[in-house]
Amino acid sequence: MIIIVMFIGAYAMYMLLRILYAKKWNKNLTANVKFSVDHIVRGETLELVEIVTNRKKLPLAYINLKFTVDKSIYFSDGSDNWCITDKSYRNDIFSLMMYQKVTRRIPVKCSKRGVYIIDKLELVSNGLFMNDVYVMGVEQHTEITVYPNASDVNDIEVLYAKVMGSVERNRQFNPDPFAFRQIREYDTSDPMNLINWKASAKTGQLMVNQYNETASPSVCILLNLESEGMLRYDVISEQSISIAAGLAQMLLEQGIHVSMLCNARGYGDKDITKVELGVGFAHLNVINTALARISLDSEITDFCTLLDDYSNHFTRSIFLGNDAKSTLYIMISQNSRQNLQQCFDKLSGRDSLSMWILPYFKGMEAKLSYTQAECIMWEVMHNAEG
Repeated sequence: MIIIVMFIGAYAMYMLLRILYAKKWNKNLTANVKFSVDHIVRGETLELVEIVTNRKKLPLAYINLKFTVDKSIYFSDGSDNWCITDKSYRNDIFSLMMYQKVTRRIPVKCSKRGVYIIDKLELVSNGLFMNDVYVMGVEQHTEITVYPNASDVNDIEVLYAKVMGSVERNRQFNPDPFAFRQIREYDTSDPMNLINWKASAKTGQLMVNQYNETASPSVCILLNLESEGMLRYDVISEQSISIAAGLAQMLLEQGIHVSMLCNARGYGDKDITKVELGVGFAHLNVINTALARISLDSEITDFCTLLDDYSNHFTRSIFLGNDAKSTLYIMISQNSRQNLQQCFDKLSGRDSLSMWILPYFKGMEAKLSYTQAECIMWEVMHNAEG
């Protein structure tokens, strides 16, 4: 009889502890997962920070933190707490004493350009006696913007020469007569109306007034992600995005104002991707963010339609500001159909300083026959990554 009473008492205590644990285990239990930085370049490593906090007297011996992220995020901590199928699934175990906060930092590598979000966590407990399953969902939002690798465009001599030639042309033909800078010796390329005759008489040699330019040097990058023909080549599109990133970096480092127009959309965006004119390091981040957000699965607008719209002086002035007339246009497009070349010439005013970078696979028929623009052929390897 005593044994039966003891058994009933033990069972009652067991059930009471189960009920209490079920009610209390997730009280004042919080979890958060965040990336250590807001943005990173593809292929670089950052940290994913996991924080689990238990703010109560009840210790939690065994808590699983589970979440999913895009499979392009690769966990490089050497553990076997994750697996990849359609996504990367992470499952980490925490043991928390009363009023304890545990923080873990997991190195991760981003293998693709894009925007990656973690918007839901799960905290799972197997109960006090490891024979129950309790689940608590945690809503949150953390994201990482992965910039494309910038292609090295500095070695393309004709590109650099064309761009800097356009800059010098703007400085020569767009002086501001109200923004005097200095007096210097005459050069054979200086127009006669800049000669300062009083200064020339004093020094005994020709001297000219030098002014700040009215129109700052500016370049508009036109990124067309329409495929050539019926087949879609994502490798070429990714390389085109990387070329745009490399161009923007090179130009902004030279103090050149840069704008960008692309006919694809960013993740969740209704409008096409465009970046208005700007300069400086902060503007490079704006352009890289726009390039990172581009979704190749989004609707691709016909580029001729965009070019026709931006050929309108009023529309172009809104986008490019006062530099609309002095802008150098650089097209990056694998699609080279005739009417697209003609639309590009209409926008650029058939300017011989405009350029067309044409990415292609070896063996493709790729050429430009209907534009005045300088053509730069860019061979893409089949296994290249953007």
